[in-house]
Amino acid sequence: MPSVNIWMLIRVSKYPMLEFFLSYLLVYKYAVLFVVVAAASFGFPLPATPLIMAAGAFTAQGYFNIHWMLACSFFASVLGDSLGYYVSYRFGRKALIRIGFRPILDSPRFARIEKSFRRRSRLSIFLSRFLFTALWPTINLLSGLGKIPFGTFVRYVVFGEFLYVVIFGGLGYVFGDQWESVSSISGDVSAILILTVSLIILLATLMRGRQEKG
Repeated sequence: MPSVNIWMLIRVSKYPMLEFFLSYLLVYKYAVLFVVVAAASFGFPLPATPLIMAAGAFTAQGYFNIHWMLACSFFASVLGDSLGYYVSYRFGRKALIRIGFRPILDSPRFARIEKSFRRRSRLSIFLSRFLFTALWPTINLLSGLGKIPFGTFVRYVVFGEFLYVVIFGGLGYVFGDQWESVSSISGDVSAILILTVSLIILLATLMRGRQEKG
């Protein structure tokens, strides 16, 4: 068995949950990678992206097979996304109404949000897989609530998740022991992009509201 650089485990103090999963990743390999990535894609707050990068770094040391690592991450991501979409499509609106969100769901503002999302659903689904990764559970929820056709949803999920696992698994593979630093930078960039887009949307909404009043 190839030796594993234990320094990689010591350096994950920034991700306390990741440290827990890394210890199991070294023992159960693809099973842990698949379960964590699928659960995160479904919507659970688990460190899927850092784990994929760590798996890429371990792959560079010969601990994983790169094809199996990428395939495992890819199919887990698509499965988790699909399950999240199905739950939202089948039960989402009923569940939200039951816990008191009917006024929001029935409001004109939410109707406008749904209409706007439908127009941009393909791009939103695609980009949220690998660029705005923090938004993918929300996009899955909106896709199900908005009754986006499953064929459309899964097609753009497949394209996006392929890029996701290649980019982040590849970064871990290339940068090796520096994967944690790269993961931190990519997370910061994603957060900045999300804030920027949110600000643009907010400003556009305010300007449209003023125009309608005028």
